[in-house]
Amino acid sequence: MRHRPSPSEILAWTLVGGTLGFLAGFALGEWIGPITAARVGRTLTGGGQAGPRLKAAETARAARLALEQDQQLRDLELEPIAVGPGVVELHGWVPDRRLRARAARTVAAADGIDSLINCLLVHGEDDTPHAALDATDQPA
Repeated sequence: MRHRPSPSEILAWTLVGGTLGFLAGFALGEWIGPITAARVGRTLTGGGQAGPRLKAAETARAARLALEQDQQLRDLELEPIAVGPGVVELHGWVPDRRLRARAARTVAAADGIDSLINCLLVHGEDDTPHAALDATDQPA
């Protein structure tokens, strides 16, 4: 006689399969890395790397050069810090969100930079005290 699974068995196996699929997808995503427009373009065109592979110190120099070539970003004293080959962190203060986005796009578009970690802060937004930290709201 053939055993027919009960609804609770079907639900249990569905949950087990879904959990295993989620874990396998997460592990594969961590192994492969983030999906970026450059990686998708290279995959679709069958091309190699988008630009030359730079060493860590060269990555920071390439980012600094890209910032110096932009008239609006040149005087902001932004500091690119090399994290690894092709990876740079961008630190500093900008007057508004528009320039924050412009600086991030400018550095990310530089040759040899694969990934950008944007740590830029905006005056008037990131330097205002939070209400919970206001000294006048604290009890005596």
